[in-house]
Amino acid sequence: MDTLRWNWAAATDVGRVRAKNEDSYLADGEAGVFAVADGMGGHAAGEVASQLAVRVTDRRLLECPEGADEAEKAECLRSALLEANRAIREASHAHPARAGMGTTATTLLVEATGYYAIGHVGDSRAYRLRNGQLERLTEDHTYVQQLVNRGRLTDEQARLHPRSSLLTRALGTDDHVDIDLYRGSLSPGDRLLLCSDGLTGMLSDQRLAELMGAVSDPEVLVERLIEVANDAGGSDNITVVVVDALAEGAEPAQ
Repeated sequence: MDTLRWNWAAATDVGRVRAKNEDSYLADGEAGVFAVADGMGGHAAGEVASQLAVRVTDRRLLECPEGADEAEKAECLRSALLEANRAIREASHAHPARAGMGTTATTLLVEATGYYAIGHVGDSRAYRLRNGQLERLTEDHTYVQQLVNRGRLTDEQARLHPRSSLLTRALGTDDHVDIDLYRGSLSPGDRLLLCSDGLTGMLSDQRLAELMGAVSDPEVLVERLIEVANDAGGSDNITVVVVDALAEGAEPAQ
C-alpha cells in the first residue's frame, strides 16, 4: 500500500453580489484536516458561526487520542462537530443579535494510509475526482435534495431551483443535530474538492469535473474555480479547498 502525502490549496471569495463573506475554511495539510463552513444569520452572525465551526472542530480533532483506530477517528470527527454545534448554540444564546445563526460544515480527515473520513452537515460538499470521473461524496441537507431523492427533480433542476439553498440541517440551529459520516480510501492521483454552495450553485458537476481534470496545479485550480463561479454570476460567497493525494516521493503537479 502506498504511503500518501497531500498537495493542497484553499481560498475564499466574497463573490459578486454579497456585501460580506460568511464562509470560513480550514486547511491543515500537516494534520490532514480540511473543512469548509458556510454561515448564515444577520448582523455578521453567519461569519461568527462558520468561524466557530472550523475553530472548534480543529481544536477537538487535535485532542483525538494518539493511536486511535479508523473508527475511533471517525467518532472524534463526529464529536468535534457536535461540540461545534454546542459552541454555536451557546454563542447564539449569549448574544441576542446572533439568535438563529448557523452554518454548514463539511470536514475532511485524511491519513497517510489513504483512509479518509468526512463529517457533514448542510449543503457544502465534498467530491473526489478519480481517473477522470467525479463522484460526489456527500449528500446535501436541503429541501431540493429531498425532492431529488423522491424522483421529483433532477440534480440540475435542483441546482437551479429558487429554494435550492433552503437547508434542512445545519450546525447551531438546534440543540441536537445529526452528523453524516462518510469513510473510504484514497489512492495516488485522487483529487478531493471541498466547497461551499457558492461554487456548486454556479457550476454543474459536469463543469466541475472538466475544470478539475484540466488544471493540474491545486493553487491554479482554486483560483480558476472561483473565477469561473464569479463569471457565472457569483451570487454567493465562494470557498474552495482542493487536496491532491500523492504517493510518497512523487512530485506535485505543476
